[in-house]
Amino acid sequence: MELKDRIEKDLKKRNLSASSLIDVIKYSLNGIRSYAKEGKSIIMYIIGSIIEIILGFLYHINGLEWILIICILGFILSIELINTAIEKACDAITLEYNPLIKIAKDCASAATFVVFIVAIILNVIIFYPKIAALF
Repeated sequence: MELKDRIEKDLKKRNLSASSLIDVIKYSLNGIRSYAKEGKSIIMYIIGSIIEIILGFLYHINGLEWILIICILGFILSIELINTAIEKACDAITLEYNPLIKIAKDCASAATFVVFIVAIILNVIIFYPKIAALF
């Protein structure tokens, strides 16, 4: 069996088509839109991202530093989206106090906090030497 035939067979088995891939993209963009409308920290994320990008251009950071910044920005947004998904799923189960749901929500929030701390550390590592050199 030719490679082309194997790929086509695999795509059919997985029910993958151009329209199904477009649907996946639509669902993903809907998730980002929902987060943007309701997410509590979207404004902080946007402001922080803009500041990082401006500092990157001002201080002429190198390629590796850009990669780190882009990765951490993507990781923060991803964790924020997962945190929001966990919160909404828990709220769909019950709005009444439940100690297990509290743990789930607190752990999701903690994941976001850990990534935020890592982002701060990376930004200090990248930008502190450049800013300190000015003084």
